[in-house]
Amino acid sequence: MDMQTFIQWLEIISTFAVLITLVYLAKQVHQGNLLLGSEARQAQVHTDQEHLYKFIEHPELVHAYTSKDPISDDARIRLNFWIIASIRAREFEWTQYQHGALDKDTWANYSQVIPFTLGTKRARQLWVCCAKFFNPEFVKVVNEILEKQPLTTYWDEIAQVS
Repeated sequence: MDMQTFIQWLEIISTFAVLITLVYLAKQVHQGNLLLGSEARQAQVHTDQEHLYKFIEHPELVHAYTSKDPISDDARIRLNFWIIASIRAREFEWTQYQHGALDKDTWANYSQVIPFTLGTKRARQLWVCCAKFFNPEFVKVVNEILEKQPLTTYWDEIAQVS
């Protein structure tokens, strides 16, 4: 085998090596993206659970959230910041959706929490006060969701469970 043939074989082999390396790296990037998506969803589930546990740890929040009677300043403040925290989580998810990190169906599922969180008259009044702390485009999305959703009947329904 002459030197020219040997060089041609080396070029062919190196081309295949580059292709194999590119395929390997593409698989690694894809697996990394899947892992990041899984970690993001796990963080979102954890955040949702923390918000639910606040109702368990602080049952006065449920009263403040559902009562038509006046509430204390402390209860109003706690409820306000619970709403901000819950909606902030939804804003994060919306941002992830806008950047392609969440698909449409996943965002649709997470966004269903918005009309629940803002499902009482008092919660919607607090939303009007705190909406200015959120991304204006996200506020438009929330307001569009709320326009289509009546107040929740969930609390009345569970009150009837014996």
